[in-house]
Amino acid sequence: MKDLTSKLVQGNIKAFKKIHRFYYPRLNHYARNLVNNDQEAEDLVQDVFIQIWEQRHNLKQNQNLGAYLFTLVKNKSINILKHKIIEEKYILKQRTYLSEELYHISFELDQEFVSTGESLIREIKRIINHMPERCGETFALKWLEGKKNREIAEVMNISETMVDKHLAKGLKIAREKLSSKILFFLLATKIKH
Repeated sequence: MKDLTSKLVQGNIKAFKKIHRFYYPRLNHYARNLVNNDQEAEDLVQDVFIQIWEQRHNLKQNQNLGAYLFTLVKNKSINILKHKIIEEKYILKQRTYLSEELYHISFELDQEFVSTGESLIREIKRIINHMPERCGETFALKWLEGKKNREIAEVMNISETMVDKHLAKGLKIAREKLSSKILFFLLATKIKH
């Protein structure tokens, strides 16, 4: 294979075809197992071979071509899977918004439509106004911006222990001011941070 790699670097089409014939079935099988879609796997592997041909001058002649090809397939598969996750989250968000809007149209025609997410954010901002300044800032960073305690500590230039204390105080105030349904929703959806 090293001989084929050096010929490939020189632009030898026969070497490229041999490499393609040898690796294509293995890479295709590997990609299918990763992305779980035959067509996407085929497209992905073809993209890898196009990339190899177009960037053949960057290959090192003593490089392990097989390992490099499998790495390219793995990375492209991961990118596809990440994109699918983003699409699924967007679709779920749109469905939730649409169902809330349909509910509003069906049952609450005389009121302005406000999604659950929007009303939750409004309510949190209202509650934050009742908190001491640093406590409110910590609470906003956690619940509105989704930052982790470590990140909040860095942004505010305080210890994580102080972040915990501010959040505990903020939750106490929120419990007093928020309805139990909204508080439960807030904790259930954001506790992952």
